Amino acid sequence: MIRGVFFAVLTVVFFYIVWINNIFAPHKKYEMPKEHQKIAMDVKYAKEGKELFIQNCAACHSVRYDGVHLLSVQANPMLKSLQERYGKMIPNDVYQAVFANELNALKESFGKVPPDLSTSYLVKGEGYLYNFILNPQEILPGTTMPPVMAGRPEETAKVVAYLKSVSEPPPEEKTKRTLMGVITIGYFIIMGVLLWLWRGRILKKMGLH
Repeated sequence: MIRGVFFAVLTVVFFYIVWINNIFAPHKKYEMPKEHQKIAMDVKYAKEGKELFIQNCAACHSVRYDGVHLLSVQANPMLKSLQERYGKMIPNDVYQAVFANELNALKESFGKVPPDLSTSYLVKGEGYLYNFILNPQEILPGTTMPPVMAGRPEETAKVVAYLKSVSEPPPEEKTKRTLMGVITIGYFIIMGVLLWLWRGRILKKMGLH
């Protein structure tokens, strides 16, 4: 029983950290104008944001969850055949091997390969991304990222809207995941109780209860 309850509590804490109070996400507040925050939070701007991302950011960054690759990778004829085989998300080991030359070229230019931004919204949030894209040096002094979106706050907010749309599942999928989480927690609690009752019966048969 104690083990069952402990495991159930551990599961609840896990989902609380992941869904409600993610301790790994930054908690520092990054200000952004309300009108731009509305844009960043509105998925209807995601399509335009994707176009802006490809035009301004894809030379260094990819969004592999959405099939948006580095411009140098897109120029490689191998990409199409890999996408036909694996779909949008090419396995990382295959990706690293096939496009080693393109990735090494970026590494030589910047000291490391600029990160894929598929989950950047979940990790950083809209405030950080908005301010970082607008003025990289102010948010992260010494970064090699150039201020390609400087002076373009509204367009930057649309890029953030795109990154948000990629990192978050559709509403129906989010509801499904929440329901599955609740069912999983309930399952562990019920199993803990049943195991305790079964343990009691076994001990009783053995004359130890």
